[in-house]
Amino acid sequence: MTDYNTQVRQYFNLHTEGKICKKCWKKFVDNYKIDHLLEMNAKAQMNLGTDATKQDQQLALDTAKYVKEKIMEIDKKKAESMFPEIELK
Repeated sequence: MTDYNTQVRQYFNLHTEGKICKKCWKKFVDNYKIDHLLEMNAKAQMNLGTDATKQDQQLALDTAKYVKEKIMEIDKKKAESMFPEIELK
């Protein structure tokens, strides 16, 4: 088992041994990727406050756009529901 497989299994508290059907495994991997992208966005948004500069705000917006684009590659419907305010070109 690869390190990546082990990380996904640990993240979702799955047994470290045994097979998982391809459809289920894809679902776990997709959710794992989305969770990490959302964590990236949360860290960027966390830096915004009343003293945030225009650069801070732009960086957070750029991060949100990047995250939405990447989530759209995985699940377009989820991306639209998570980031309805973000318009992509």
